[in-house]
Amino acid sequence: MQCLIASCFLLVLSIAPAHGRGEFRVGGPDGNPWPDLLSEGSAGVYLLFDAEGQQMDEVAVAVTPHGAAADTLIDFADNAIGPRFIDPSVNLTLTDPNSSAIKIPLPYTGGKALTTDGCSALDDQIRAVKKQFDGDFTTAHFRRFTPGQGIFSGGTIIAGVTGEGWKQSVVIDFRAAVPVNRIRFFPRLGQEDDLLLIEELTAPKPPREEFGEDSFAANFLAWYELRKGDNTVRFANSPCDRVSRVTKGLRWVRNQDPQLTVLESNRENLDPVVELRFPTESIRYITAQAFPLRDWEVAEFEVYGEGFVEETVLVTQILDFGQPINWGKIRWDADVPEGTRVEVRTRTGNTPDPNLYFDENINGDIRPITLAAYEKLDPSGRLPTVYDTDNWSFWSPPYDFAAGLRDSDAPAEAWRDGTPLLSPGPSRYIQFAFRLSATFTTAPRIRSFTLQFGNAPAARTILGEVWPIAVDSFAPTEFTYVVRPEFSVDDTGFDRLEIRTHAQVQAVAVVKRDGTELDLDTFVPNIQADRFVVSFPRLQGADDSFKQLEVSFVVPVLRFGTEFSGWVFDSNDPDQIKQQIRPGNATFRFSGDGLAVNTPVGGRLLVDIAVTSNPLTPNGDGVNETLEIAYKLREVTASRPVRLAIYNLAGQLVVELPPITSRSGEFAHRWDGRDTAQQLVPPGTYIWRLQLEAKEERAGILAVSY
Repeated sequence: MQCLIASCFLLVLSIAPAHGRGEFRVGGPDGNPWPDLLSEGSAGVYLLFDAEGQQMDEVAVAVTPHGAAADTLIDFADNAIGPRFIDPSVNLTLTDPNSSAIKIPLPYTGGKALTTDGCSALDDQIRAVKKQFDGDFTTAHFRRFTPGQGIFSGGTIIAGVTGEGWKQSVVIDFRAAVPVNRIRFFPRLGQEDDLLLIEELTAPKPPREEFGEDSFAANFLAWYELRKGDNTVRFANSPCDRVSRVTKGLRWVRNQDPQLTVLESNRENLDPVVELRFPTESIRYITAQAFPLRDWEVAEFEVYGEGFVEETVLVTQILDFGQPINWGKIRWDADVPEGTRVEVRTRTGNTPDPNLYFDENINGDIRPITLAAYEKLDPSGRLPTVYDTDNWSFWSPPYDFAAGLRDSDAPAEAWRDGTPLLSPGPSRYIQFAFRLSATFTTAPRIRSFTLQFGNAPAARTILGEVWPIAVDSFAPTEFTYVVRPEFSVDDTGFDRLEIRTHAQVQAVAVVKRDGTELDLDTFVPNIQADRFVVSFPRLQGADDSFKQLEVSFVVPVLRFGTEFSGWVFDSNDPDQIKQQIRPGNATFRFSGDGLAVNTPVGGRLLVDIAVTSNPLTPNGDGVNETLEIAYKLREVTASRPVRLAIYNLAGQLVVELPPITSRSGEFAHRWDGRDTAQQLVPPGTYIWRLQLEAKEERAGILAVSY
């Protein structure tokens, strides 16, 4: 009877929808330019293909103004992205002399130079300070020393010295940590009087004629202090940013700021040209403070470095695809040399702005407001923005980079490579973040990036929940997984459900479609190492009739908070584009409304160790030829190696097997009784040791006989 019911379903729903796919390509010879992802206009176009792979259309991808797009020292050469290489001949602090008189932009890095003055005095100080960053050797940031008042250093009056000296510091913020290994500064030098000093300048050496006629070398800095800070140091954006809830309590840089490390402190400098060299390090902030003993000036303050920027980030605009999209896979063509790393993250949403804005009314009640109204409020009194979790997903964890690499041996249109998008769909908006980690000498590079998606979603929404949501042991447990779809007229429908279980399922007990149990001899589950797929007659249609899937399966849960992520797809779709299941109320029978399962907290990471074929008898008779040590690895969220080593009773290593590197799951090491030289070991008693890095190890005794 079950097979007859299933056949009826198949007859009613035998007409499969037409499938197609879209691709949004960035980089490479035929993709949108990478810089377009930062554009405030359009992010380029996506392509639509029919089921046969023929291009049907080209559609513009809009952007919203709410994504805070930014790139940090990204090199876009050859329509690829990678960390910028800092040229040792480029002065990182050279500003644009044509910029506003009250700004000191640092075009090469996108940073800026400011001072530690308060906001009210900032404009006048910047006008004076700017002269030491303008590349003009005939102008200088000059400070006159006149007797009259005590000079303070760290709050203490310096005995015997009086004057009006400027006590503030110049602050250089590169906006990101860049490789720095040299700082040079000097006063105005005369072409004739200071010829020797000019000729001794190291590269890049300015031409003599760029210096003035008069010498002011006597105004060199005799007493100064330089401090530095990397990306781990956090400050407000400028001295005009008041400490508030919006700035999250961050303040601006202070004189002799304790958050910064002293790079050089010299109280008895005798050199008009100061050139400080040190091993290359990543530096974001540099402060320079002069302690005047007499008139002093700085004509040019220069900073140099060499090497790739160690940490660079590209965050795209929020891309608007115009309608809810069923996201498929992403893939990339990239080089990631040893010692470097690339992280790709995504988030998706259904509104243009992922933030919500609030204000207090006269009664102290919190009420939602628009962004325009929020921006009119005094920044110091604004309430923090709130992330719109009802309409936006959080940023995904980093994708497995190897899984998303383009397979050049497979045809691109087949999409046999790539990795499924982790952020939920269908959704109209999507945003990407790329973080590239380099060394000073080696850098990764992403040449191209492609997003695949379906031309229509499988369903308008698909909710799922699992039961039970907590277990008290790591033994195999029977779970029930319920899926409830809601369809629109144009939705393609689906006939496959994939559930990621992290460990191998021991059995799929029941599959029900709309309350009717299916014959698993007809609809045979496909069980894989960390997931399984069940098939069923197609679910489709925009009517209000009851539509639901229910699957019962047995599997151990080895990590606290394991989420049984699920996807549905249509077997007739040549691209097999999957739609992710959202956690929610899929049935009133269960109260969890989620897909995550909790386990006992604490305990061992290597559990349920089972040793088979002990004693081991590798004599060729087919019995007990291989020792197997099976185990469960739990609470391991990042890939870690587990090693098996065999020792004799004297403690000498006999053999170490290749490690198994993985996250939580069920695994097994197998040993054929041979040593490192591939010789059978003599009969006797041996010790096996299973080790998870330096975190945990288990050991036992085994026997070998012939």
